[in-house]
Amino acid sequence: MKIITFCSLFIVFGFKLNAQIGAVNFIDTTVPTAGISKILSYDLNNDGFKDIITSTTGTNGRLGFYTNQTNATFSAFNLIESFEFCRGFAMGNFNNDNILDIVAIGKPTNESKVYLSINGSYSSFTLDTHTMILNDVVVADFDQNNLDDIVIIGQHSIDFYRNNGLGSFTKEAILSTSTSPVVLECLDIAIKDMDNDGDMDIISGETAGLVIYTNNGNAVFTPNYYSTTTEVFFLVHSFDVDNDGDFDVVGRNGASQVKWFSNNGNGVMTYEATLSTVPNLISLSSIDYNNDGLEDIYASYTNHIAVFVNDSNHSFTNAINMHQNSGLIMGQVAIANIDNLGGLDYVWSGGNNTLAFHLNQTTLGLNHNNLNALTLYPNPTDGILNISEQVEKLSIYTIIGEKIMETSNATTIDIANLSAGIYLISIENDGKNSFQKIVKN
Repeated sequence: MKIITFCSLFIVFGFKLNAQIGAVNFIDTTVPTAGISKILSYDLNNDGFKDIITSTTGTNGRLGFYTNQTNATFSAFNLIESFEFCRGFAMGNFNNDNILDIVAIGKPTNESKVYLSINGSYSSFTLDTHTMILNDVVVADFDQNNLDDIVIIGQHSIDFYRNNGLGSFTKEAILSTSTSPVVLECLDIAIKDMDNDGDMDIISGETAGLVIYTNNGNAVFTPNYYSTTTEVFFLVHSFDVDNDGDFDVVGRNGASQVKWFSNNGNGVMTYEATLSTVPNLISLSSIDYNNDGLEDIYASYTNHIAVFVNDSNHSFTNAINMHQNSGLIMGQVAIANIDNLGGLDYVWSGGNNTLAFHLNQTTLGLNHNNLNALTLYPNPTDGILNISEQVEKLSIYTIIGEKIMETSNATTIDIANLSAGIYLISIENDGKNSFQKIVKN
């Protein structure tokens, strides 16, 4: 057994900090940025720095990326394809070559299209065409066969595309108008392991309100309805609001109310509160803004980009205004590690010609204490990751900072169901945090 000792690489943090967000940096202010529908951050050219990928809706819609030039600046826009009404996209490894590919949705024909990355360029094919408008797309290995699958929500449908290998897919319906309890409209989608069983579940905002589709491990999904009143959910986002080790849901309904639903740890959701201090959101993400162990809301609304700070009451009453412009209708938000300095940075778009970011300049009072001979092994791993001593809390994040797993009082964690790639491990013990990267084969 190969054991790699990381104790010399860990930095243990105290909780003295000065949360600070840097000045706005504009990536692109040209007309084609109007109507950005999604922002993601991945390292497309394997230089160790995250690039920015965007889709844009409208008749002049497009799909493409900005290359990170490693000094907190970005290249001009690199066009992948002119794509009318591109309403969103997602990234995954579709042909099992360990290179990121893209699936995008849009066009007047309501088309979903796959772009396979081959030798620095993209070869595309049409995945499907639909009779109704498509609203969003997500990617994960839903059936746990080490191949990334696709889920697309349309105006009246949720469809699963099972990856058969080498980029071929089989379509299977998850939900249609005939199987919905109400007149169906699917408006937003997110994915997390909601019931802690090791596979990815679906969180959907619909005319039926908040719906969780639990996965049986082979991508057979069962809907569970959690709205306590008749409401339409337009926006959903899942993160651990109450810091209890499972994923909760925050979402916006048609009455412009932002609601919080807690998770009992097994994927059963309970409505907790309406967050009255949070306004009518346009886009929603989460980040631990002040490194206090609680994830905060990072969002856009009207003319503002802001962070709503979580506290022990989970009321999000303290708003940190990052950027305000009365002449700019805000659009999408995303988080990304732009400068490779460890902290996650803030990316956002304006509805009229702006793509920008703020660097995370939070400074920490560091306790330069090495962890006491802590080891994680094996690394790389095919599944079981061992910890040389019991830790109070262990969390696993994707390379773009999205928390996907968490466990408490553990000496091992099973990550066999995660896709191959690099992940960030966060360990909490005795009020101190440590971080390290692992590789899943």
